[in-house]
Amino acid sequence: MKRFKYQTELDELMVLGCQLPDLFSPNNMLAFRFAFSSDSKKNHLPQYKSNPRRMLQDIKKGNATTSLLSLSCFDQSDKAETFYANLCRSFRNAPASLGDTIVSGMLTNEDGLKTMSGKNGHFDFYEYEGM
Repeated sequence: MKRFKYQTELDELMVLGCQLPDLFSPNNMLAFRFAFSSDSKKNHLPQYKSNPRRMLQDIKKGNATTSLLSLSCFDQSDKAETFYANLCRSFRNAPASLGDTIVSGMLTNEDGLKTMSGKNGHFDFYEYEGM
């Protein structure tokens, strides 16, 4: 079995009682996610990696989740756009913290595993090591 990109951190969370959700192969699906048009280094970082203090705070509060070591994706562009628009209305600095554009990419079975999509089209994508 392949290792996930953040397997060490996932293992640490699982020792604390967190569990991975049911995961599935993406089967060459087109996915959509928020990204930064001017800083591509930040585009593929899960929340706990872009803000390591948040992971420590969530552990301390008992609110840690493996979800924040995955990439947040959507299965349809219009659902990603709707979600993003709602976030921007609720959080004024959403573009600065989440990204200022929506990008797409093909997810193959060699890239990682995904959760089931919710009604809003959102799913978590757990990358394999080396991706």
